[in-house]
Amino acid sequence: MKLTLNALTFCAICVFFSCSRKESSNTEISSSDSVKNEEEYLDEYGLPVYLNSVKGHKEEEQIVGNFTGLGLDTIYVVKEIIDTFDMDEGYKYYAKSNNRNLPTIEMYGCGRATPLLVYEGDVDRDGKDEWGYLHTWINSQWRYYRIYNYDNKTRKWRFLYEDDELLSTPQILRDSGLEIVEKGPKKGYIKINYCNNLLKGIRDTIVKPTYTPITEKNR
Repeated sequence: MKLTLNALTFCAICVFFSCSRKESSNTEISSSDSVKNEEEYLDEYGLPVYLNSVKGHKEEEQIVGNFTGLGLDTIYVVKEIIDTFDMDEGYKYYAKSNNRNLPTIEMYGCGRATPLLVYEGDVDRDGKDEWGYLHTWINSQWRYYRIYNYDNKTRKWRFLYEDDELLSTPQILRDSGLEIVEKGPKKGYIKINYCNNLLKGIRDTIVKPTYTPITEKNR
């Protein structure tokens, strides 16, 4: 009986050290480091950092670009307080410009996550820069990304591309470090990184811009 207990004790010790070595070789972090790394992915409200952000984007309150094809202009976020007691729906946001020819656009988000501007550059290679923003919110993991192109004929913003499936982003895509929209292989085409089915993972596709006018229904 004594020999059996000793043998069992020896086996338990071997299993313990074997598991410890395996975990160490895979992660090479201590338990305290693990907690620290996890906290780095949480915002001030304890929510995942990329719940309302895209890792692959540079998101700013103000951007500068050649949006008309005629020179540089500035676009900036304006925050309007509607109800100071409502952190979710008590705010309205707008994208305005120092150029009076560039119309103001309402942006959608919540008080806990101000929607920010993304300078896209000339992704469709039409001689004008595009910009976009992620619709922020407090529920669900899906966030819609809007990207805009300026129409010199109507002097209005329009969607560079509009598609609920391709531009609705899950957190796995926003965490990936990829941009949502990129330059296509040639003029008149753009590349979209998307994930409309979590089981199929992240994919990409080359499409032509839709240049969709903004209406009351799709804005």
